[in-house]
Amino acid sequence: MSDNSRNYSSSNPASKPKFHGIKTLITLIKSEWAMDLKKPAVIAAAGLQIAAMALLSFLTQPHITPKIWNSLFWLVLILCTLQAVSKNFLGINRSRWIYYNQLASPTLILWSKMLYGIVTMLMLTLINLLLFGFFMGFPIQHIQAYFTNLLLVTAGISFVFTLIGAIASKANQAGFLAPVLSLPVILPIILVGMKASNKTINPVLVSSVWKDIALVGALDFLILVLASALFIPLWKD
Repeated sequence: MSDNSRNYSSSNPASKPKFHGIKTLITLIKSEWAMDLKKPAVIAAAGLQIAAMALLSFLTQPHITPKIWNSLFWLVLILCTLQAVSKNFLGINRSRWIYYNQLASPTLILWSKMLYGIVTMLMLTLINLLLFGFFMGFPIQHIQAYFTNLLLVTAGISFVFTLIGAIASKANQAGFLAPVLSLPVILPIILVGMKASNKTINPVLVSSVWKDIALVGALDFLILVLASALFIPLWKD
């Protein structure tokens, strides 16, 4: 009887939870959400910085041109969201790395961090867009092209911040290292994204804007491939 109960407990999924596929991904994302609810200071600080920068931009340039509006929008977004997104890995100590390693594969952990980073980045982007629109108006002429570009650029920035956060977490002074490594990497995405968003401001939509948007999507895909290739050896280390 005892042997049967022992065999049952060893084979019972409830006694040894296995994390697989989508269920694992959802569990890890919920874990990230729970951690942010316990320590919301980083995201709250990012939102406060965005609000302060939007207000300062309005006070210094009350009659702003559309191109300057676009440049300030991206500048504020990059500077105010770096810590909020890269914290997904920066706050992990060695014991938590080992704990995560028991729960799921490195690929699933990376995807969970990236997906949660996208959600965080989109939320902060929406706040930034609403505040800029409230204080300085909304000069965008072509909504579909603008928001497609905005989504892809935001996702690319989130991917970079998450990956650089993972790399920096393995080194000393990670909080200083993450911005230094992130800004040069996201520069191509930002430049192409700003070029595309500038074209959506014009009354007549230039057809080349879709080529720029496709290039941003290709850069996002490249970052995902590099992240998948680099993260596994980094995780094992």
